[in-house]
Amino acid sequence: MPSQSPLFQPIRQRRVYEDIVRQIQALSAERRLQPGDRLPPERELADILGVSRTSVREAIRVLSAMGLVEVRSGDGTFIREAPTPIDPAVGARLSERTLLLDLLEARRVIEEEIVALAVQRATDEEIEQMQALLKRRDQALSRGDADLETDLHLHHYVAEATCNPVLVSIVRTLNEMWLQNREATGRAPTSPQKAQEFHQAILEAIRMRDEALARGVMHRHMEDMKEDIERGAR
Repeated sequence: MPSQSPLFQPIRQRRVYEDIVRQIQALSAERRLQPGDRLPPERELADILGVSRTSVREAIRVLSAMGLVEVRSGDGTFIREAPTPIDPAVGARLSERTLLLDLLEARRVIEEEIVALAVQRATDEEIEQMQALLKRRDQALSRGDADLETDLHLHHYVAEATCNPVLVSIVRTLNEMWLQNREATGRAPTSPQKAQEFHQAILEAIRMRDEALARGVMHRHMEDMKEDIERGAR
Protein backbone atom coordinates (compact mmCIF):
# COMPACT_ATOMS: atom_id res chain seq x y z
CA MET A 1 0.00 0.00 0.00
CA PRO A 2 1.53 3.34 -1.01
CA SER A 3 2.51 5.61 1.84
CA GLN A 4 0.27 8.57 2.44
CA SER A 5 1.05 11.89 4.04
CA PRO A 6 -0.35 12.05 7.58
CA LEU A 7 -3.72 13.70 8.04
CA PHE A 8 -2.48 15.80 10.94
CA GLN A 9 0.72 17.82 11.15
CA PRO A 10 2.70 18.66 14.28
CA ILE A 11 1.82 21.99 15.86
CA ARG A 12 4.66 24.45 15.63
CA GLN A 13 5.33 26.19 18.89
CA ARG A 14 4.95 29.91 18.36
CA ARG A 15 7.91 32.03 19.30
CA VAL A 16 7.58 34.97 21.69
CA TYR A 17 8.88 37.50 19.16
CA GLU A 18 6.12 36.48 16.72
CA ASP A 19 3.49 37.46 19.31
CA ILE A 20 5.22 40.82 19.72
CA VAL A 21 5.24 41.33 15.95
CA ARG A 22 1.55 40.43 15.66
CA GLN A 23 0.64 42.82 18.49
CA ILE A 24 2.46 45.73 16.87
CA GLN A 25 0.98 44.82 13.47
CA ALA A 26 -2.51 44.89 14.99
CA LEU A 27 -1.94 48.21 16.75
CA SER A 28 -0.69 49.70 13.50
CA ALA A 29 -3.63 48.31 11.50
CA GLU A 30 -6.07 49.75 14.07
CA ARG A 31 -4.21 53.10 13.82
CA ARG A 32 -3.56 53.04 17.56
CA LEU A 33 0.05 53.28 16.50
CA GLN A 34 0.40 55.94 13.79
CA PRO A 35 3.18 56.39 11.20
CA GLY A 36 5.88 58.46 12.89
CA ASP A 37 5.07 57.20 16.40
CA ARG A 38 8.13 56.16 18.37
CA LEU A 39 8.14 52.81 20.14
CA PRO A 40 9.36 52.64 23.75
CA PRO A 41 13.07 51.84 24.16
CA GLU A 42 13.99 48.16 24.04
CA ARG A 43 14.35 47.69 27.81
CA GLU A 44 11.11 49.55 28.56
CA LEU A 45 9.16 47.64 25.91
CA ALA A 46 10.47 44.34 27.29
CA ASP A 47 9.24 45.32 30.77
CA ILE A 48 5.83 46.39 29.46
CA LEU A 49 5.35 43.13 27.55
CA GLY A 50 6.88 40.92 30.23
CA VAL A 51 9.40 39.37 27.83
CA SER A 52 13.16 39.33 27.38
CA ARG A 53 15.06 42.06 25.60
CA THR A 54 16.25 39.38 23.17
CA SER A 55 12.66 38.70 22.11
CA VAL A 56 12.01 42.43 21.65
CA ARG A 57 15.21 42.81 19.65
CA GLU A 58 14.25 39.93 17.33
CA ALA A 59 10.72 41.33 16.90
CA ILE A 60 12.14 44.74 15.92
CA ARG A 61 14.46 43.08 13.42
CA VAL A 62 11.54 41.26 11.79
CA LEU A 63 9.32 44.36 11.83
CA SER A 64 12.10 46.34 10.19
CA ALA A 65 12.56 43.68 7.51
CA MET A 66 8.79 43.74 6.90
CA GLY A 67 8.93 47.51 6.45
CA LEU A 68 6.60 48.23 9.37
CA VAL A 69 9.15 50.09 11.50
CA GLU A 70 12.23 52.17 10.84
CA VAL A 71 15.20 51.89 13.19
CA ARG A 72 17.10 55.18 13.36
CA SER A 73 20.49 54.81 14.98
CA GLY A 74 20.69 56.84 18.17
CA ASP A 75 17.12 58.07 17.79
CA GLY A 76 14.84 55.07 18.28
CA THR A 77 12.37 52.86 16.44
CA PHE A 78 9.48 54.50 14.57
CA ILE A 79 6.28 53.18 13.01
CA ARG A 80 6.14 53.43 9.23
CA GLU A 81 3.16 53.45 6.87
CA ALA A 82 1.85 49.88 6.96
CA PRO A 83 3.04 47.82 3.95
CA THR A 84 1.32 44.75 2.51
CA PRO A 85 0.76 42.34 5.46
CA ILE A 86 3.43 39.68 5.90
CA ASP A 87 3.28 36.80 8.32
CA PRO A 88 5.95 37.21 11.07
CA ALA A 89 7.13 33.64 10.52
CA VAL A 90 7.95 34.61 6.93
CA GLY A 91 9.59 37.85 7.97
CA ALA A 92 11.87 35.92 10.31
CA ARG A 93 13.33 34.07 7.32
CA LEU A 94 14.29 37.22 5.42
CA SER A 95 17.99 36.52 5.80
CA GLU A 96 17.69 33.07 4.20
CA ARG A 97 18.77 32.57 0.61
CA THR A 98 15.80 30.31 -0.12
CA LEU A 99 13.39 33.13 0.66
CA LEU A 100 15.39 35.45 -1.57
CA LEU A 101 14.72 33.07 -4.47
CA ASP A 102 11.02 32.90 -3.53
CA LEU A 103 10.93 36.68 -3.47
CA LEU A 104 12.63 36.85 -6.86
CA GLU A 105 10.02 34.47 -8.28
CA ALA A 106 7.26 36.76 -6.99
CA ARG A 107 9.00 39.77 -8.51
CA ARG A 108 9.27 38.03 -11.88
CA VAL A 109 5.58 37.10 -11.97
CA ILE A 110 4.45 40.59 -10.97
CA GLU A 111 6.98 42.77 -12.76
CA GLU A 112 6.62 41.06 -16.15
CA GLU A 113 2.96 42.11 -16.08
CA ILE A 114 3.79 45.55 -14.75
CA VAL A 115 6.29 46.30 -17.50
CA ALA A 116 3.69 45.25 -20.11
CA LEU A 117 1.26 47.79 -18.63
CA ALA A 118 4.01 50.42 -18.58
CA VAL A 119 4.52 49.88 -22.31
CA GLN A 120 0.87 50.76 -22.83
CA ARG A 121 0.58 53.63 -20.36
CA ALA A 122 3.93 55.36 -19.84
CA THR A 123 3.90 58.98 -20.97
CA ASP A 124 6.75 60.52 -22.93
CA GLU A 125 7.59 62.57 -19.83
CA GLU A 126 7.80 59.43 -17.65
CA ILE A 127 10.06 57.77 -20.22
CA GLU A 128 12.37 60.79 -20.16
CA GLN A 129 12.39 60.68 -16.34
CA MET A 130 13.48 57.04 -16.50
CA GLN A 131 16.22 57.94 -18.98
CA ALA A 132 17.44 60.73 -16.69
CA LEU A 133 17.47 58.25 -13.79
CA LEU A 134 19.60 55.81 -15.77
CA LYS A 135 21.96 58.59 -16.82
CA ARG A 136 22.48 59.53 -13.17
CA ARG A 137 23.04 55.86 -12.40
CA ASP A 138 25.71 55.62 -15.10
CA GLN A 139 27.51 58.54 -13.51
CA ALA A 140 27.25 56.97 -10.05
CA LEU A 141 28.62 53.64 -11.31
CA SER A 142 31.55 55.42 -12.94
CA ARG A 143 32.35 56.85 -9.48
CA GLY A 144 32.17 53.39 -7.93
CA ASP A 145 28.83 54.06 -6.25
CA ALA A 146 26.91 50.79 -6.71
CA ASP A 147 24.36 50.88 -3.89
CA LEU A 148 21.47 48.44 -4.26
CA GLU A 149 18.72 50.89 -3.30
CA THR A 150 19.39 53.08 -6.34
CA ASP A 151 19.30 49.97 -8.55
CA LEU A 152 15.68 49.45 -7.50
CA HIS A 153 14.51 52.93 -8.47
CA LEU A 154 13.91 51.98 -12.10
CA HIS A 155 11.53 49.21 -11.04
CA HIS A 156 9.59 51.73 -8.98
CA TYR A 157 9.43 54.18 -11.91
CA VAL A 158 8.10 51.42 -14.18
CA ALA A 159 5.40 50.59 -11.64
CA GLU A 160 4.40 54.26 -11.38
CA ALA A 161 4.00 54.37 -15.16
CA THR A 162 1.13 51.85 -14.87
CA CYS A 163 -0.96 54.53 -13.08
CA ASN A 164 -2.11 51.78 -10.71
CA PRO A 165 -1.44 52.72 -7.05
CA VAL A 166 -1.99 49.13 -5.88
CA LEU A 167 0.79 47.87 -8.15
CA VAL A 168 3.03 50.73 -7.02
CA SER A 169 2.45 49.72 -3.39
CA ILE A 170 3.20 46.06 -4.14
CA VAL A 171 6.45 46.93 -5.90
CA ARG A 172 7.45 49.25 -3.07
CA THR A 173 6.95 46.43 -0.56
CA LEU A 174 8.83 43.91 -2.72
CA ASN A 175 11.67 46.39 -3.14
CA GLU A 176 11.92 46.91 0.62
CA MET A 177 12.00 43.16 1.24
CA TRP A 178 14.55 42.68 -1.54
CA LEU A 179 16.77 45.44 -0.17
CA GLN A 180 16.75 43.93 3.33
CA ASN A 181 17.54 40.41 2.15
CA ARG A 182 19.83 40.98 -0.83
CA GLU A 183 22.25 43.15 1.11
CA ALA A 184 22.67 40.30 3.61
CA THR A 185 23.74 37.84 0.90
CA GLY A 186 26.05 40.16 -0.99
CA ARG A 187 26.32 40.67 -4.75
CA ALA A 188 28.91 39.85 -7.38
CA PRO A 189 31.05 42.87 -8.37
CA THR A 190 29.59 42.77 -11.89
CA SER A 191 25.94 42.75 -10.76
CA PRO A 192 25.33 46.55 -10.64
CA GLN A 193 26.61 47.07 -14.19
CA LYS A 194 24.60 44.12 -15.51
CA ALA A 195 21.49 45.47 -13.81
CA GLN A 196 22.09 48.86 -15.43
CA GLU A 197 22.31 47.25 -18.88
CA PHE A 198 19.08 45.35 -18.32
CA HIS A 199 17.37 48.51 -17.07
CA GLN A 200 18.41 50.40 -20.20
CA ALA A 201 17.07 47.56 -22.36
CA ILE A 202 13.78 47.59 -20.42
CA LEU A 203 13.46 51.32 -20.97
CA GLU A 204 14.14 50.96 -24.70
CA ALA A 205 11.39 48.32 -24.95
CA ILE A 206 8.98 50.72 -23.21
CA ARG A 207 10.05 53.54 -25.53
CA MET A 208 9.40 51.27 -28.55
CA ARG A 209 5.98 50.27 -27.11
CA ASP A 210 6.94 46.61 -27.56
CA GLU A 211 5.19 44.51 -24.88
CA ALA A 212 6.75 41.19 -25.91
CA LEU A 213 10.24 42.66 -25.85
CA ALA A 214 9.64 44.36 -22.49
CA ARG A 215 8.38 41.12 -20.93
CA GLY A 216 11.31 39.21 -22.38
CA VAL A 217 13.95 41.62 -21.12
CA MET A 218 12.38 41.74 -17.66
CA HIS A 219 12.29 37.93 -17.59
CA ARG A 220 15.97 37.70 -18.56
CA HIS A 221 16.83 40.33 -15.93
CA MET A 222 15.18 38.22 -13.22
CA GLU A 223 16.78 35.01 -14.50
CA ASP A 224 20.20 36.68 -14.46
CA MET A 225 19.68 37.70 -10.83
CA LYS A 226 18.61 34.15 -10.00
CA GLU A 227 21.79 32.75 -11.53
CA ASP A 228 23.84 35.30 -9.61
CA ILE A 229 22.22 34.24 -6.32
CA GLU A 230 22.62 30.53 -7.07
CA ARG A 231 26.28 30.99 -7.96
CA GLY A 232 26.79 32.70 -4.62
CA ALA A 233 25.26 29.71 -2.84
CA ARG A 234 27.87 27.34 -4.21
